Amino acid sequence: MTHQAVEPTTAGPSPHPFTGRERELGALCDDIVSVGLHTLAGQPLPHCRVLLIAGAPGSGRTALAEEFVRRIADRYPGGVLRARLTESGGTPVPGERAARDLLAALARLGTAVSVPPPGADDDTVTAALRDALARRGRLVLLLDDVAHADQVLDLAPESRDCLVVAVSAGPLTGVPDVRPCTLGGLDRASAVAMLARYAGSAPRITVDPRGAEMLAERCGDLPAALTLMGGWFGAHPKLSVLDATRALDAVAEAAGSGEQEPPAEAEGEDPAEDEGPSGRPRPGAGHGPSGAYRTSGAAGGHAGVPEDPDEDEDDGLEDPDDGDSTDRVGGRTARGSHADHGGRGDHRDFERRTGHTGRTSLAGHSSPWVDRDGEDGPAAPPRARTRPPAPLVHTFRLVHDSLATAPARLLRLLALAPAGFVDPQIASALGGCSVSTAHAALDRFVRLGLLRALGGDRYQVPGCLDPLLRAELAARERPADTLLARARMLERLVRQLQACRAVCEPAGSPARDRMAELPHGLRFTHPAGARAWLETRRPALLAATRTAVTESQGALDTLARRLVSALARAFDAHREPEEAAPELYRLHELVLRVAERGRMPRERAAALLNLGDLDARNDRFEQALVRYRTALDAAREGGDEQAAGRAMESLGACYAELEEWERAADWYGRALEARLAQDRRADQEAAARLHGRIGTVHACAGSWEEALRAWRAAAAAFRRLHDPADHARALAEVARVQQHAERPQEALRTFKQALAVAYRVGEEGLAAALELRTAEAAERVGELRAARRHRAAARRLLGGREPDTGPGLPLPRGAGRKGDGDPRGPRGHSAEPGGAGRGRVSRGYAAERERDR
Repeated sequence: MTHQAVEPTTAGPSPHPFTGRERELGALCDDIVSVGLHTLAGQPLPHCRVLLIAGAPGSGRTALAEEFVRRIADRYPGGVLRARLTESGGTPVPGERAARDLLAALARLGTAVSVPPPGADDDTVTAALRDALARRGRLVLLLDDVAHADQVLDLAPESRDCLVVAVSAGPLTGVPDVRPCTLGGLDRASAVAMLARYAGSAPRITVDPRGAEMLAERCGDLPAALTLMGGWFGAHPKLSVLDATRALDAVAEAAGSGEQEPPAEAEGEDPAEDEGPSGRPRPGAGHGPSGAYRTSGAAGGHAGVPEDPDEDEDDGLEDPDDGDSTDRVGGRTARGSHADHGGRGDHRDFERRTGHTGRTSLAGHSSPWVDRDGEDGPAAPPRARTRPPAPLVHTFRLVHDSLATAPARLLRLLALAPAGFVDPQIASALGGCSVSTAHAALDRFVRLGLLRALGGDRYQVPGCLDPLLRAELAARERPADTLLARARMLERLVRQLQACRAVCEPAGSPARDRMAELPHGLRFTHPAGARAWLETRRPALLAATRTAVTESQGALDTLARRLVSALARAFDAHREPEEAAPELYRLHELVLRVAERGRMPRERAAALLNLGDLDARNDRFEQALVRYRTALDAAREGGDEQAAGRAMESLGACYAELEEWERAADWYGRALEARLAQDRRADQEAAARLHGRIGTVHACAGSWEEALRAWRAAAAAFRRLHDPADHARALAEVARVQQHAERPQEALRTFKQALAVAYRVGEEGLAAALELRTAEAAERVGELRAARRHRAAARRLLGGREPDTGPGLPLPRGAGRKGDGDPRGPRGHSAEPGGAGRGRVSRGYAAERERDR
């Protein structure tokens, strides 16, 4: 995920405790002003200074970067711009997505930005970002978790007044004159101080300083390992420092030998219950059988979408050993059980049951990461990831094994949290427990160092723990249970997004009524609160959509499509169309991927039409034509006549934009034939609109007879539909074509017919416009007195205002001008963009119509 925070940060106290690293901070400050080798050689760099903080996971590289940026922030009045360039799971963030998010963050601060259209290539978007950064002035760009050098080069501003601080696991050899700062462990005094801070106020650390140094050494002096060890030590107040060291040594010895301890029958949540008579943890304490989540009982998987547990229902992180817990799946209750995956069971038995084999990690479980030497594990992520250091693996194992069954299972399931973002609702859905119980568990995880609190009810999984959680999830949970937990989370997000949109609907609407039936924690009381929720969760929501498509192998495609639909509607309710267009483009691409994978031609046609609309809106007509032609083939394959008609209309509109009038008329004619074959009113309205579009393109091509026939057919169709306003507008278009065809007398008669219809319908604005057109037609035939009379009538209808150029004359809905027509689009669906359905025309007749707009 990318996470941005553009802030005019100033120097001051750190919002998070920071210990040690003074030597590294001083070196980084010196590197800002030191002269680089390229400058000494007379070859100045094409970008700003880049500082690199490199270190293994858990070495505190991100914390050091944050502290360094905080200390130098007063030198850069432009603020701090931050982005994380690797998603949870190890996938590098595409440069286009990171650049767009950073551009949006700059725009919110008031910086003038030129936002590239949706679907633009990476080079165009990153160039726009670099230009915007140069206009912003002196700022710091903090790039966290950089995967490769190209990410830095694409985003680094060209202004020498800016600074880039890159955080990565290894060297970025492709970045010229980069200044590296390589991290190892903390100095011993700082490591002991950090351990004491997280261990609490008990004097166990201070009374045994040599033992504390030994414990810090066992943790590798790594900040992440020290945080976990301190949290675990604080949760066990009866243990001494020596006991903690022995417990950590036992975990390391078990991991080194590959031996697994038998599962213990642990019940209850109190850590004291997991201790032996001496206060030391029992081997394998807190590990009983994992909770058994049930499917529908039918062979072949789930029968439907799992329903969310109600917030007020007391279904907390109960001990599943009673064998009587149930989950609701697809609206039905089913019972069942499965083998023990909650304890530290035999890894060979796990391989035998699942067919999952592979290299064994230091923790004794199959590893989902890849060594730098390129040796692939059984579930290799998209890029090579550095193996977490052994001290971090051992301390995580110690903390994880100290938890009781249900909290340990919830912790493992947090690996499914989108972009590592967690709140009580997400945790509740993943664990199948009440929101209050999930909230309490998250707070406990924060005290143990397993989560980072972001403020309010928001939490973040530390990046260094993400691969460890994924390894535990793969080793201890059945794939079906993991899939079910993800489905519960996606269903919860769908319901929250539906409530987010419903709060913008008027009171008493069906959407509001449905929202009132939701649990209290899923509702919103005001649109402002819903918008704030949407903005803070936006990266996580988009990440959830991507992972639902990419990591579920098609098992959750229906939920993924529902999530895309709910997210698009929420964006439509709370964001401007231009602001949401890039994200909608990516969402429609995901739907297209799902449709192609599932061989669903109707869904494929709908996704292609939406993508084509976005392309056409941004004047990429050649690309839009390809989308529309492919959509037409898919619609015909799926037997979707409505989608096929819309595709043909959109093809005609694209050719009209390209001023290829004959092709435009041909495609409009094909769409008209398809509409005339239907007998519904919607098809009759579409046919009337298409007659007008055909008349428009023939008029632009100078084919006046064909244009007259088409507009007369449109007028007759609107008359049959009992739509007098559009009937009058179509008659006015007939008259205008007659004027261009040098038939002034016929044009005057037709204008008078249109004027009579407009007066009957009572639309004063339309009548005023027609009075002016009739006056102009009268002047052309020399009837000056009649012209003055019509102008006076127009002035009266306009409230005495002098009509210099006359008001615009609206065309019949969808008659051919960009921006006109039914706002619901050709298919009548309010959620569809409908951008390409109205063609923009030029010259002569068309230029006159643009003037009337």
